[in-house]
Amino acid sequence: MKGQARHQKLLIGALLICSPVALASTLKLKIKTKHGNALEERKREQIERLARQYDLKKYTLTRDIMIEQGAMNHSMPELTLNPGFLDDDDLALSAYIHEQGHWVIVERHRMDNPRMFRDLQSVFPRLPTEWPQGSGGLQDSYFHLVVCMLEWQGMEDLVGAGRARRVIELKEHDHYTAIYETVLHHRENIEGIMKRYGVKF
Repeated sequence: MKGQARHQKLLIGALLICSPVALASTLKLKIKTKHGNALEERKREQIERLARQYDLKKYTLTRDIMIEQGAMNHSMPELTLNPGFLDDDDLALSAYIHEQGHWVIVERHRMDNPRMFRDLQSVFPRLPTEWPQGSGGLQDSYFHLVVCMLEWQGMEDLVGAGRARRVIELKEHDHYTAIYETVLHHRENIEGIMKRYGVKF
């Protein structure tokens, strides 16, 4: 009887270890809302739910997140998300990964940035930079090639290739249109530059 009980305990332990919930190790996010209104609260709940559903530890360089209605998503000085994409978890998840991707460039590759910028500009010499084709600035538009590739790679890891590509294709027709188009059609070139500098989540 003791042997059977011990076997059951070992089995339960093994199941817990192998379950997706047990494997999730996302850090506790510090999410604040700017105005505390209903839309911001819904966005906070969505991000917290996604952090439970997916293991975002690898994709979280900053845990301090502000939700602000009316703001444009941005990464610094504080990662800020607006209440967009409440009805599309994949787009919401990609926005989170995108903004965290900026932290990869700044926090891990600050010294590489001048050379990486020159390499990107050399391979893609005529990248449009004006909004909505680009991000509005020269260097920022080029670094967005890397950030958007990090976003795509992260989404593939979390939701699979098909859903990840759908997100990038949707964004290609919404904002940063030339940037996402370049990412979609020149993936190997961009990933080659990223590999040169060890850029990854």
